[in-house]
Amino acid sequence: MDTSQKRSKRSSAQADSPEDQGDVDGRLFVGSMEKGMRVLELFNEHPSTLSIGDIAQHTGMGRSAAQRFVYTLHRLGYLSKDSESKKYLPSLKLLGLVRGIHRHHPQRELAYPLLEKLARETRETVSWVELDGDEVVVLLNIPGSHITAINLPAGSRFPALTSSSGQVLLSQAPQAQLLKMLDALPPEMRARFGSRSRSEVLSIFRKAAEDGHSFTEKNFGDDGVSVSVPVTDFSGRPIAALNISTVRSRYSIAQARELILPRLERAAREASI
Repeated sequence: MDTSQKRSKRSSAQADSPEDQGDVDGRLFVGSMEKGMRVLELFNEHPSTLSIGDIAQHTGMGRSAAQRFVYTLHRLGYLSKDSESKKYLPSLKLLGLVRGIHRHHPQRELAYPLLEKLARETRETVSWVELDGDEVVVLLNIPGSHITAINLPAGSRFPALTSSSGQVLLSQAPQAQLLKMLDALPPEMRARFGSRSRSEVLSIFRKAAEDGHSFTEKNFGDDGVSVSVPVTDFSGRPIAALNISTVRSRYSIAQARELILPRLERAAREASI
């Protein structure tokens, strides 16, 4: 299944998501643009350089079509071509789009010094995380200074339901939406809830709403501990989560609750409008 097909199945909680807009209007939808975006998205799944043949294979396009899209993206400056291997990779021009995303979200930009301060104080990995459909995505990240720090580079994605950030961001979501997302989880992701029933899983989100935070373990390996607190807008709606990821060899859940959570809550209050 290609990236565009995966994303079309995400049930988003955001107002402007494709799912909220109903069926695709064939009179307005530009299929060639969708294919071009599919080429760019491919590099998120494959960090190495890709040949025309690789791109055709992974997107399901014919080689001739893949070549035309790659040529166009290269001419526009969004793909670079390695002179020796003749393979392609994303160009630095794409970073301009990332800058534009951040520029239109000043609350996120203003929070960066808070993340830096939090990382200095705790020496742990600190992230600004937002909801994107059925997933959460790391948009800002300050790596921890420990050798065994959790690595969460910007752009990292995780299933929302099983992550502490997703649990606080979905803590006000309707029950029907949560159940739909739960039913859509792949078996290996559903296994993270263990033997919990559907009602017991829903109680995790109610607890996150009541507590104003969420803890999870084992999302980054058997030693992982993650804690998240929501950042809200002027109406009190969660728009992001501040997350600290550590390891149990340094902090048990009880220790993280005592030593990390208060700092995280303070930073989230300052980041909220």
